[in-house]
Amino acid sequence: MKLLVADDDLTSRTMLAAVARKWGYESVTAEDGEEAWQILQQPEPPLLLLIDWEMPRLDGLGLCQRIREIDTKNPPFIILLTSRSETDDVVAGLEAGANDYIVKPFANAELQARLKVGRRMLELQDELKEAQNVLVYEKEVIENIILKARHSKPFESSQLRQLDKPVEKTSGDIVLSTFTPNKSRYILMGDFTGHGLMAAVGGPIVYDIFYTMAAKSITLPEIAREINRQLLAKMPTGLFLGGIFIELSADGRALSLWNCGMSDVLVYRHNKLIHKVSSNTLALGIITQDFDNAIAINVEEGDKVYAYSDGITEIINTEEQEFGQDRFEQTIVEMLENEKEIAFLLDTVNQFRGEAKQFDDVTLVELTC
Repeated sequence: MKLLVADDDLTSRTMLAAVARKWGYESVTAEDGEEAWQILQQPEPPLLLLIDWEMPRLDGLGLCQRIREIDTKNPPFIILLTSRSETDDVVAGLEAGANDYIVKPFANAELQARLKVGRRMLELQDELKEAQNVLVYEKEVIENIILKARHSKPFESSQLRQLDKPVEKTSGDIVLSTFTPNKSRYILMGDFTGHGLMAAVGGPIVYDIFYTMAAKSITLPEIAREINRQLLAKMPTGLFLGGIFIELSADGRALSLWNCGMSDVLVYRHNKLIHKVSSNTLALGIITQDFDNAIAINVEEGDKVYAYSDGITEIINTEEQEFGQDRFEQTIVEMLENEKEIAFLLDTVNQFRGEAKQFDDVTLVELTC
C-alpha cells in the first residue's frame, strides 16, 4: 500500500519513509504541504497519509482541510504528526479532517499500530465500494427487466395524454390501458407504496393479470379481485397498490370508476370540474375484499377524466409549502382553457417546487371521452 510521508524536516521524513518500507509500505515523500497536494493530484495517489502539522507553504492542518473539500468515493486516511498535545490542538486537527493524531515523540510500535488501523480502514473502504458496485449492477439489471416487462405490454394510447416523472429509473406508479374484445376501454392507474425499485417490483404481476384478463373481456371488478389476491399472496407486508380502475363503454358514454385508496378522480366538462370521485375502497394487497362498488357517470364527448398519483399534489417547495389539491385543480382548468399540452401541468409543478427535492413519483393520465 502506498504511504505519503509529508514532513519539512529531511531527517524525520527520511527515517519515517525508511521504517515504513520495512513494514511493507511503498513510501512516497513530500517536503511540504504543497508538494504533498501535487502528489495527491496524480493518478492512483497514496490513500494512507502521514502528515506533519508544522510545514512551510501549506501546513498539515491546511492540507487536511483542502483534501476534505474534495468530493470523492475514495477518501484518504490521514494521520497528523505534531508536537502539540493540548486538547484544543487535538480537536482542531480532527475537525480539519485528520482521522488520527500522533504526538511527538512517539514509539515506532505506536506508529506501526496506527498505520495498521489506517490500512485496515482503507481495505474495508475498498470492500464496501466493491460491494456497492455489485449492488448497483444488480439493481440496474432488475430495473431493465422491469422496464422491459412494462414496455412489452399492449398499451393502448389513443385518447390518452400522460405525465411520468419518477424519482428513480423505475417508478412505483403504473398506467395500463387496453381495449377489450367488446370494445370497452380499460385503464388502471396505480401507485405502489414508496418509489424506486422496491415499489416497482410488483409491476410485472399487475401487468400480466390486467392485460391477460382484459383480453378475455373479464370484468374490471374480477381483474381487481385477482390483482388483490396475487399481491396478498406474493408481496411482502406493507407493500401495497393504490389503484384507480376506469372503464369507458364502447359507445363512449358510460364511465365506471373504482377508486382504491387513491387521490380523487377528476372529471371536467367544458373546462369545468363536474365530478370528484373519492376513494371508497382500500388499496390492493392489504386485505381480501370485493370491488363491486363502482361509481357510474354519464359522460359526453370531449369530457376529460384525470387519474394521478399524490406525487403531484404533495410536492413541497423550498418554503415547505404543498402544491395542494386546489392549486392542482385550478392548474388543470388553466391548461384546458388555454389549450396547453399536458406537459404544462408538470412545468407548473416543477416551477412551484423550485430547487426542492422531488420525493415521490409523479404520474398522471388524462382520458378524453
